Formats: sequence, C-alpha cells, structure tokens
Amino acid sequence: MSVKKVLGAAALAVALTACSSGGSGGAGTPQGEKSFSVGVTTYFLSHLTPGRSVASNVDYALFTPLTTVDATSGKAVNAVAESIETDDNVTWTVKIKPGWTFHNGEQVTAQSFADSWNATAYAPNAFENNFMFAPFKGYAELNPADGKPSEKTLSGVEVVDPATLKITLTKPLSLLPYVLAQTAFAPMPKAAFADLPGFDRKPIGNGPYQLDGEGLAAGVTKVALRKFGGYQGQAGDADRIEVKSYQDEAASYRDLQAGALDVSLVTGNNLTDAAARFKDRLVRVPFPAVIYLGFPLWDKRFSDVKVRQAFAHAIDRETIVKSLLRGFGQPATGLAGASVPGGGAADCAACSYDPAKAKALLAEAGGWSGPLKLWTYQDPVNTVVLEAVGNQLRANLGIETVTTQTQPVDQLYPNLAAKKIDGPVLLYMGAGYPHLYALADQLFTKTSASNVTGYDSPEFAKLMADAAKAGQEEAMGLTQRAAKLAMDGLPLTPLFQPVGGLAYSTRVSGVKPEFLGAAVLSAVKVG
Repeated sequence: MSVKKVLGAAALAVALTACSSGGSGGAGTPQGEKSFSVGVTTYFLSHLTPGRSVASNVDYALFTPLTTVDATSGKAVNAVAESIETDDNVTWTVKIKPGWTFHNGEQVTAQSFADSWNATAYAPNAFENNFMFAPFKGYAELNPADGKPSEKTLSGVEVVDPATLKITLTKPLSLLPYVLAQTAFAPMPKAAFADLPGFDRKPIGNGPYQLDGEGLAAGVTKVALRKFGGYQGQAGDADRIEVKSYQDEAASYRDLQAGALDVSLVTGNNLTDAAARFKDRLVRVPFPAVIYLGFPLWDKRFSDVKVRQAFAHAIDRETIVKSLLRGFGQPATGLAGASVPGGGAADCAACSYDPAKAKALLAEAGGWSGPLKLWTYQDPVNTVVLEAVGNQLRANLGIETVTTQTQPVDQLYPNLAAKKIDGPVLLYMGAGYPHLYALADQLFTKTSASNVTGYDSPEFAKLMADAAKAGQEEAMGLTQRAAKLAMDGLPLTPLFQPVGGLAYSTRVSGVKPEFLGAAVLSAVKVG
C-alpha cells in the first residue's frame, strides 16, 4: 500500500471501521431493502478517484481492478483480467474479460485502464498514487525533475485492441499481478476526464456497489452505496450500504455496543471489552503491517547507527503490547509478522529490550543533549503508545525533556517528505499486497513515498532488483536478505505487529476481513 497507501493503508487499516445502521429499513431506505452502514475515518472519504484513494474497503466496493488478492490463499487472482502473461517479467500482455461495464453502462476496455493509469501517472494532476506507476516505462517523461512533462501518456502502457493491454516496465517485476490488485490501478470511464474534481466527489466505478445520491461534498459526513445489478463478479448481499464518517474507530464501537451499528473494526483497549462482550462474534484480525518508530536520517542527531540502536534497545515492546494493547499485538522481533508471506523472521537485532546496552550505545555515540520531540498522526492508540515510548526513552536513556506532537495524517506525511519533522515518528505501514517484498519496498526504496526516513542503500536496491527478476522461491530469499540488510542499518525500529478485530451484532453474518483487515463489504449478509 503506499504511503498512504500508506497512506495508506495504512494507518489506514487500523482506522477502518465497518458498521451498520441497525439492520434494514433505515432512514431513506425503501421498506424491505437489506441495508447496513459502514463507518470509516474522515480521511478515507477525502478522495474516491482510484489515483487518489487509499485502497480502503469502500474503494474496493466501488472499483474492481484487473486482479484481486484472495484473503485465504494470499495469492493474486484474476478479476477483470482474463489472463496476465509474461516471458521476462518486463513486458506483460493482459487480456480483459468481456461483459464488464461501469455503473453508467459504458464497457470496461483496455483503454479504460490506460486512461486511468495515464491520469494518475501525469505529474500535473498531482494524484497521491502517482508514485505507484514509477516502474512503468515512460514514467520519467511524465514526471521530470524540472520543467513540464514531455509526454502525457505512459509509453509502457499500450492498447493493442479493446480487450488487450500491453504493459512494459523499466525493469523486471515478477510480482506485478499483486501490484495490479490495488485500487490505484482500477479503470475509469470516459466521463471522468471531462471533470476530474467532480468525478472524485461522485465517481463512476465498475465495482459491486455504485455511489448513490450526491456523493462527497463539504460538510457531508456520510454517503450511500447501492448494489450494482450489472456487476460481473461476486455480487454483494446488501441492497444498500451507508458509509458514515467517524473520527476514530472507538466512536463506532460505542455505537455498536449501543445497538445502533452491526459491524465495527475494534482496536486498542476496546479489544479486551469486545472479546468479553461479543465472544464468538469477534473475528481476530492479524494485520499484515508493522507499527514502527522511524528515525529522521537527515537529522544529524540520528546519523550514528549507535544512537538508533540505543533508542531501539530502550523500548520495552512486551510491556507495550501486554499493558497498553491487552495482548492484541505481537511484539516485533523483525520487520514483518507471520501474516505476511516471507515474514516472521527475527531480523531486527536491536529490537530486544536491553536498557543497559541502550545506555552504553548512546554513551559510545557521544550521548544526548537537549530536548527530544516524538511525532505521530492523530489517533488515540498512537498517542498512548507514543507517550509510553517517550517515558521509556526518558527513563532508560536519561533524556530529561521528551515531548510528543501529533498532526493530521494528511499533514504529517507531506511534512516528512519536506524533512520538516524534527524527531522520530511513530507510524503504521501495511503491506500493499501479501508479500514481504511489498513492505520492504514501501519502507526502504529510495523513491517510495512511504520511505519517510530518507533511507538510501544501493545494496538494498540491488537485492530488491534481483528479487524482482527471480522466480517466486528465489525472490522470497532475496527479499528476506534485503529486509535483513535494512534492519541492520536501522532507519526505523519495529515496535509491534498490530492485531485488531471485527465485532458484529446478531443481525448480520458473513463478516470477514480483507487482506488489510477491514470488513469485506460485499460479503456482509444482512438478516
């Protein structure tokens, strides 16, 4: 997932909530219609265009890309694509299934994908998911370091005929089918390009649900989705879904307890209550993600790896998970947990709690002088965790003045990119697709928008490039070597792999998580 995407997915998956209006027949719903509502953070309703959205479960309800990730097997399978073939992992031929249409009746063709991808990759449009097209041939011409783009379309995206798309990358990427499963690669109809801002507020997708009503507008706190009768994939059960905006998932969980909602993502301290209150109606969700403390490598105070190692050894991950998260989390010993294929390795030598070693390392690096500021995005759980980290650093490293600072997520990431953040930052990063390569690529590749530390290692880049050329088994080993290399350099220190839950009432069933943890909207059954 992407900064954002990272951004998203981010802090994304942890903040997602799915909730219902208390069964069918809610306000504005015709009698007899099956309906429920979905709660999301305000950020997730900021954009709905594929090139700008955050790959939430709402986005996947509105749009269906070429492939999708099977939550059970963790493999990329065809969706709109009939086939995706390559001989060298550089040039790919994609065949489009017949019969797929947008919500306005327009046929989904190879041109629909090409137009959508070109719009996202074209720098002047300033789409948040632009960076995801960096592997495509012609991206550099659309995103020059200086001056205006020399082209408006990707040379690596060729429409052979209405049902055939040819993709050419700048280098091999054997995991492209996984990449194409993200909503950033969904198609857009011709009507989108007549008014891109208008389309962002009320998109026309090709997913199981279509936007109903006026869509997004200033001050609007909810939108409605209606089942699309012409959908060629697995249809949803509900006739109508109300998408409601929440500041955080705790608010939706309170509504669930009050009987006003049907399904809610539950995280943090609420998980203990949910486990007791909902019992067999709480689905445990191990997020394919990591909560980490990132070090600003542009800050000379963190240029010495011993300082970073000292900070890492000074943090008691076990206590944070046990006391603050009530056990709903896995203390990190490496970059990725076992829920991510290729993860589970103890590849972070500095992730062990050792206050004495932490003090010694900091002394060897020359000690610390002055105050320390820690950052995170606005989230109640993050705030509590960051305060605990600050207390541990103060006690175990002898740093007298430690303060914490929060910003809205859509302000924090731009400030990190501009190197305006003056201290370590607590962030969430979810793997965009089920593979260790995704997580390592997002966090450590120099050009990734999710690389907020400034990490830049030619050796890491080579290992990742070799992995992208290799077969699946060899690629996994090379990716694991790359992750270990990055962890040895310690641009960030993993704290824990988060665990959440999906709690639901007796009025619904079929609640299951998608890869990033939120409820699959089309799978929720009403009644």
